[in-house]
Amino acid sequence: MVSPNTPDSAGAAAGSSPPAPRPIQDIVIRLAGNSQDGIQAVGGFLARLAGRSDQDVMTYMTIPSTISGGPSIFQVRMGTGDILSAGDRSDMLVAFYQHSYDAHISSLRPGGVLLFDTDHVKPNADDHRFTQIGIPITTGTIEAVGGTAKDKGKNIYVLGI
Repeated sequence: MVSPNTPDSAGAAAGSSPPAPRPIQDIVIRLAGNSQDGIQAVGGFLARLAGRSDQDVMTYMTIPSTISGGPSIFQVRMGTGDILSAGDRSDMLVAFYQHSYDAHISSLRPGGVLLFDTDHVKPNADDHRFTQIGIPITTGTIEAVGGTAKDKGKNIYVLGI
């Protein structure tokens, strides 16, 4: 695995080319949304894919205790070395809703990647500690699935990104 988000890239001079990606030992991806978005399903799928690719994997999830669902996360740590914990900080945060962003942006490492749904999240545009990637996930899912499914399938849509 390689990461373009190295400490060396943060201070690159204007106009200079970015440094070459370098190998990293592990990465932590946190998916944050609501339980009805299939957060656990896509997190488990991502973990299985990593495991089948000879990566060591550890996961962590929160599931709301209410029947009607609520805020939920699934965190996957994968890497080429021994993975002994799920990780405290994430290298990538996928935020489906504003409450997901608000609750978990503090877990994202400086230099990390924030992927967010522009239909529901308004991040702090002045926060340059992270690479921010906004995608209309809900709109894209509705257009792709169509019919009465509304925004069901956002988890798989994000996995394809």
